This record gives sequence, C-alpha cells and structure tokens, in this order.
Amino acid sequence: MLNLERFARALRLRWLWQEWVAPDKAWVGTETPFDNIDRLLFAACTTITLGNGSKTKFWSDGWLQGCRPKDLAPNLYKISKRKKISVQTAFTANSWIHDIPQQPGLTTTHLSELAALWIRTQNIQLQPNQQDQISWKLTTSGQYSASSTYKAQFFGCTKIKRSSYLRNSWAPPKCKFFIWRVTQNRVWTSDRLQKRGWTHSPSCPLCRFAPESALHLLAECRYTRRVWKLIAEWTAQPTMRTQEWQPSDSVAQWWQNSATTPSVPRKAMAIMTMLVSWEIWKERNRRVFRHHETSAPDLLSLIKQEALDWVVAGAKDLATLLSRE
Repeated sequence: MLNLERFARALRLRWLWQEWVAPDKAWVGTETPFDNIDRLLFAACTTITLGNGSKTKFWSDGWLQGCRPKDLAPNLYKISKRKKISVQTAFTANSWIHDIPQQPGLTTTHLSELAALWIRTQNIQLQPNQQDQISWKLTTSGQYSASSTYKAQFFGCTKIKRSSYLRNSWAPPKCKFFIWRVTQNRVWTSDRLQKRGWTHSPSCPLCRFAPESALHLLAECRYTRRVWKLIAEWTAQPTMRTQEWQPSDSVAQWWQNSATTPSVPRKAMAIMTMLVSWEIWKERNRRVFRHHETSAPDLLSLIKQEALDWVVAGAKDLATLLSRE
C-alpha cells in the first residue's frame, strides 16, 4: 500500500517542477503548500544548469555544485536582506554581498561563511544568451515523474516482508486493519499525539512509567510482557515469552519477528499476535476513555474467550495452539 504522506509529497513536487518548466501558469508566484523537506527533496532530485541566471533563485535553488547556498551558509542567509533574488541579480556587482548588513552583530561565523561562499562562486560564469535549464536526475528523459519521486523517498530503507503473514492469516478485518496501521506506525499513541500538539498522556496508560509509542505499547510495556508471559504458559509455548523475543527497532520489525517465533506455526503465531495486540489496544483505550482497568489475568480470560470465538469463526490455524492447552 502507498505511504500517503510520501505520495502527497511526490505530488507537491510537481508544482515546484512546473514553476520551472511552465512559469506562465496562473498560480506561479502565489503561496504554495511546500515545506522545507519538499524543497530539500526537490533540490536533491534536480540538476540546474545556469544560463543567464534569471530563473534560478540564488539562495534557495541547488545550482552551486548541487547545493543550495542557504544550506552552505545558513547564518548568512538568515541576515540577508533579499532572500528571493535570482542568481542574475545576485551576480550583478556582487549585490548578494551588499545584502549582508554591515552591523556590529556580524560574528566570525558569518564572516567564515561569507568567505567560503564567495570563493565557491568565483568560478561561476553566466551565459547571457541562454536560459537556465533544469533536469530530473531520477528519469532517463530528465523529466519529472511522481513515481520516481515517490520511490526516491525510500532510498536506503530496508524492506521488511510482513504482508504475507498478515494477508494469509485469518482474523477479523478490523484487527487486520489495526495491525496494518500498527506496522505503518499510524495508530494514535501519545508520541504521535504530541507531534500534532493534541492532548495526550505523558506516559503509557498501561504501565504509567515509560512514554507511550506503538512499539512500547505492544512489545516493551511491563503490562504487555506480563500478558504474553501468561499467554506462553496457557499455550505451553516457552518461546512466546518476551524474554525470548528478538530485539526490535520498529513496530514493523517487531511484527516480523513475532510472526516468525521459533517452534510456533507461523500462521498460528501471526493470528495470536493480532489477537493479543488487539486486546492490548482495547485495554489501553478502556483506561484512557473509560478509566476502567483490567488486570493481566483478567485480560487473559478475555483473550481465551475471544480466541475460541475466532476458531469457531474460521481461525483454524489458531486451533493448533489452543489444542495444547
């Protein structure tokens, strides 16, 4: 499935591309919904060849050996009087230097950045009779494509095979959807609520000790670990104890590791993981919204009953674990 946040960013970069190749569009020059990450990604994906310098922004475009001057001299950029001047204007009588205020507030950092930037621009020669050109690094045609932009955001990422266990194991659709959101780190735990500036609990509702995240809630919380210990004893599967789990750096890695627990049938373990995680999540929400707490043994009783219902409904693989009770 698409990562919607990164797909949206890929589409937004089309606007930056159109500003270059179709400057006559009506919206060019108006406020556009870009953030700094958008512009950094655009600079990384494009190559600018200077002509007369009229289309290239001196500070914010990556024309200087693939770098943006605002990144090379961030302190200088902050105090510059004109931040949107073109390269052509900036090179006219070195006006970009005159835009730096001559004030006592200049520090050695400012002077160092000024000297370094001045040295790097000395060998730049503009071509008065040519227009600036831009090309897209990620396509053979040199033209922007949303597909290449989307894929570029995953360079360096490690692909974790997790979909097959989720897709091929029986569980109610709402539980599968929940686990899919968990593996995408898209559930509303306190860490994500905090990033949005929304009301949140400073600590995990289950253990009241550590900050809450999806990984903590489902794999690291003391309450969750007690529940899994009881599950291991109930099913007579010692490898299901949390002490036997492999270390995980992300929720997706935790799901992959848990679904491949040694000596436990993979589909059965995937179903059990979905069931326990779903019940842990419901317990978390009961504490947050209803202020009602269930002990680990009582939650185990709920899991047992729910597991029997799942087996009757179609989770045949789960029955292989329950039969050992």
